[in-house]
Amino acid sequence: MINKVKNWRGLAIAALFTVGLVTTIASGGGGSGGGGGNQPPSAGPTLPVTAANGLEISSALVVTIGMTFDIGDITGGGIPIQAADMLIDIASTKSDEAGRISLAATEAPGINQCANSGTVDITYTLANPNSVTVGDRIIAVFDNCDDNEGYVIDGTVDLTVSAVEGDILTDVFLLGFDVVMAGVSIDDGTDVVTSDGFFTMTFDNLEFPVLGLNLAGDELVFGTGGETLTLTNFDHDLRIGFGVYPGTLTAQASGTLDSTSLGGSVDYATPVEIAAMGDLDPYGGEILITGANDSTVRIVIVDSSHVTLEVDSNGDGTVDDYIDTNWSELNGHTSTINVSTAPVIAREVYNAVTGFGSVTTTAGAQFTTAGPFDQVDQLDVTGDFGPLDIACAISGNALVSGSKVVADGYSAGDTLAANFAACARGGEVLNGDLDFTLASFGRGAGSTFFVSGSVTETELIRTMGGSCFTGSGSFETSYDSMFTSAGIIYVEGFADTFDVAAGGRSQHLTGAGNSAEIQVAQQPVTVVRSSWGTISSDDIAGSYNYESLTPAYFHLDDDPATGPFAGELLVTAADGSSLRMVALDELTLRLDIDLDGDSTIDEMLLTSWATLAYDDWVCP
Repeated sequence: MINKVKNWRGLAIAALFTVGLVTTIASGGGGSGGGGGNQPPSAGPTLPVTAANGLEISSALVVTIGMTFDIGDITGGGIPIQAADMLIDIASTKSDEAGRISLAATEAPGINQCANSGTVDITYTLANPNSVTVGDRIIAVFDNCDDNEGYVIDGTVDLTVSAVEGDILTDVFLLGFDVVMAGVSIDDGTDVVTSDGFFTMTFDNLEFPVLGLNLAGDELVFGTGGETLTLTNFDHDLRIGFGVYPGTLTAQASGTLDSTSLGGSVDYATPVEIAAMGDLDPYGGEILITGANDSTVRIVIVDSSHVTLEVDSNGDGTVDDYIDTNWSELNGHTSTINVSTAPVIAREVYNAVTGFGSVTTTAGAQFTTAGPFDQVDQLDVTGDFGPLDIACAISGNALVSGSKVVADGYSAGDTLAANFAACARGGEVLNGDLDFTLASFGRGAGSTFFVSGSVTETELIRTMGGSCFTGSGSFETSYDSMFTSAGIIYVEGFADTFDVAAGGRSQHLTGAGNSAEIQVAQQPVTVVRSSWGTISSDDIAGSYNYESLTPAYFHLDDDPATGPFAGELLVTAADGSSLRMVALDELTLRLDIDLDGDSTIDEMLLTSWATLAYDDWVCP
């Protein structure tokens, strides 16, 4: 049945950005004037429910509800508390403006530069700069705002405080907003999602430590790729309890969903509230979906691993068909691993892991002796400088500009921006841009050093041997060549989102990280690396989690036909199927495939690292 489910996940992820955006603005400003006008009376559902479309309708509804609160992901109570705290921060900031702000209602507009590019124009109207009051309003107009959060925002979010109860300086309070979203679009690099509508949003902590989030309204529209999902007369309620670990979650939802892709509308309600623990899939509850002519599909959550769809096609109250599925499939996660897909998935994951590790290491290596950043330090510059034309160790150059606090060495907050042009150092050649903001720096004896900080790479191409990787995105990194362990350099890198391109293909990584030891005291140089994250790409369907079960050991021999001679990497699909990549030697590996997620190996394939290497490398 998996292949019959439309992949709604791209829309869901970006739409969750939209809801996150609303809570963010609530955290620092907010809103609009009210919930809008009333919708005309509904003529009733127009989409018949059948055994053929029951799974797809169920998936669309679950994902759409997840756009307002993701039952599996919202596990903390920080959203309402943050919203209240940040509104107080706004009031405090306004009252600090040396008497320019009175206690009367006033507006203080301001255009702010976003972290990476674009702007957000925020207007506040606060009745009292020392408190949050019903009627306080915040309007945020985003103009292609990129805050390095993995997406670009455009459009207007307008919030008005509609309810205040309790003391928002404590954990016990209620805070409500009327929200209007107009022309909002969110581009996460994979999908562009639009959102328009008006609704109320209420954070209810009056029964702390039970925290509540409610979204209700007349209309909220999400759209992407020609598909439009419209919620009308909806009421979604989430309760999070922190009395026990890892926390209890319950959810109720009702309303009408109209889908242009499905070709009609359905009503929905939760006769039995949805229940989950922590960030696990729900273990209980029911959602009843009613279509045209009283046809229905009832989503029955049997346990956290099993969901049954009960389809009544003719509306006579008798179940005509049963469909077995799971919560992951209903959420639009269609990734799966089998004998035919395993080699392609292994290839994509292997190259993504290798590429991310490669470009992460490159950033810190620019501080090595004769590296461009080390040469800048030798010039004893301070303050804003550049661009300086720095010759690379072997050939090529790097134009470096930035800012340094002191002449001798680097300090936290120093910035370096380098544009590499065929910059050759050792066996690598770099082309493209790399920006480094230092968090810490230390110089040891000789050429040893430690550096950490934030890095942004804009199409940085690293060519080494017969392969090359292009890195795009931002990550945190540390590079330790102080040799606290004899002859070992330690490198770490972490990215919320990052893209790696190689061989004419591109992989998108989220929650990616690697931790490596470069053992330079022996020849050939040996690298010991652990990796983890989530990957998607055009060559594989859906997204896959990966993590090192044991570190990968490999030699830096510049040969794309060789790979790790030891180590295991586990790749897991959304449906629970998995692939274990077991290195046998530097030429061969074994793929252990678990088709049904029962931890039993169903198939084993022998292959080579050369097979996983791209045969059509595109290098500058």
